[in-house]
Amino acid sequence: MLEDLQRQFAQLEDARHELIRKVRRLDRERLTHKPDPERWSVLEDFQHLVLAEQRTVLAFGSIPASQGPKPDHLAMVLDVLDGDISVDVPDPAMVPDGQAEVEDLIRDWEQARRRLNRFLETVGADDRDTPVSSHPVTGPLSVVDSLKLLASHFHHHRRRLEAAIGGGG
Repeated sequence: MLEDLQRQFAQLEDARHELIRKVRRLDRERLTHKPDPERWSVLEDFQHLVLAEQRTVLAFGSIPASQGPKPDHLAMVLDVLDGDISVDVPDPAMVPDGQAEVEDLIRDWEQARRRLNRFLETVGADDRDTPVSSHPVTGPLSVVDSLKLLASHFHHHRRRLEAAIGGGG
């Protein structure tokens, strides 16, 4: 794997394992508590993270040449995530139902991360800017931008989860 991609992946993995450790410590009541009817519970936020990564498919040749990049849209999405602004989920399949079991979600997340790792192992230096994914708002994403969006999305929800847990977990 390219060194910078390996570093980014390892950082994501370290942060994911730390978040899992904190979530595993919570009892069911704490997991399912909704601080407000319009806000997600810890379990729903956690489930959304897993659903989003499961639905992220990275593959060379998967983006039609007719789809052009929308860098301004990517910048906007990253600003929203990094600014912890709440918005509607752009894909209904990523809306959590809050009924999942934590251990099942962790297993599913492990599978999604293994798939991501396998894909990143195939990326060569000349592939970095090749469109490999598409997002409902940003359109086509390169390998580098896909990883950037994945990290930004993860950290947005990690901050929300840690605030709900109380930081210390």
